[in-house]
Amino acid sequence: MFFKPSRFTMLALPLASLVALSPGWARARAQAGTIVENVELRTLAGGKEKLLSSKVKANIFVFFRPAQDRSLDALKQMAACEKEFAGKSVHWVALVSSSATREEVTPMVIESGIKMPVLIDEGDLLYEKLGIRLHPMVGITDARGKLQAIEQYRQIEYCDIIRARIRIALGELTEADLQKIENPEKAIMPGDDPMKKAMRDVNMARRLFEIGQYEKAIERAKKGLEIAPVAKGFSLQAEANARLGRCAEANVLAEQALKLDANDPWAPLAKAACAGK
Repeated sequence: MFFKPSRFTMLALPLASLVALSPGWARARAQAGTIVENVELRTLAGGKEKLLSSKVKANIFVFFRPAQDRSLDALKQMAACEKEFAGKSVHWVALVSSSATREEVTPMVIESGIKMPVLIDEGDLLYEKLGIRLHPMVGITDARGKLQAIEQYRQIEYCDIIRARIRIALGELTEADLQKIENPEKAIMPGDDPMKKAMRDVNMARRLFEIGQYEKAIERAKKGLEIAPVAKGFSLQAEANARLGRCAEANVLAEQALKLDANDPWAPLAKAACAGK
């Protein structure tokens, strides 16, 4: 197991640290504007690394727990976000408790696909200091360590929200844009455009597809097709079936999509994935 500070070690902390970790403070969840200390922590790989970088516009830290399905899902979504922002002014780290074993953590990190370093939160000190009570949780700060937001886990829109928070930090979006993502327009009422209503389900299916929930993505796309015959409803199913190795179904669905829209962007991807199979 990772080293966990003994009671003696905790008592030996500097007075300032003890004040920061007092029960009253620890119960208060950190709010936007709080300055997060740029502590240096051990890494899963055996080295040491700072929590934050002063050279970027957005610092992202991801608290997760081994052997927890929602933590694995969150890491998979963050892997997609991490890939999307590769090369931009963004610094990523994941954080795991020192009470977890390397044998528990390593397989989960590999399965999730994250590339960010995994830092060890000794004795859960940072977790407690930020007043976090649930895993997984994502924090976002600027270059100076000023907390922009702490976002708790959500199954579907998690990467969307973190993506928006990052883009705000990068100056590409505003808080008003984020509000539109968090509070989408109400469902279209009967009599409104059925194609738009169908695309809501197809867009949700695409999010499920992006986090590897292929069967759920297929079901959600079918729900959209019950409303209107949108090409992307067929091509999304084609892509998902291709990922599941069901190429006969994938090819049929891809052709249906192309009949409706010869320029559909997803159908060729499904056909390419099944080429020669």
